[in-house]
Amino acid sequence: MNEKKPPKDAHLNPDLHAERDDTYGPDQQGHDPMDNVSVKPEKHRAWPLIWAIVTVLCILMALYLFIP
Repeated sequence: MNEKKPPKDAHLNPDLHAERDDTYGPDQQGHDPMDNVSVKPEKHRAWPLIWAIVTVLCILMALYLFIP
């Protein structure tokens, strides 16, 4: 009943323990990557309509070819 608990950082393989890379820290200056995102809402707006038309044409062509 008096089992000794292993320490929190005890691992099966000591070479695979978690490390924190201190190369970049909170004192580093940078910018938010989301600031560079520039997707225009009007761009590529026609693609869903194009795909719908292509799908309907393919279905009509398949019906024409496979239904005698």
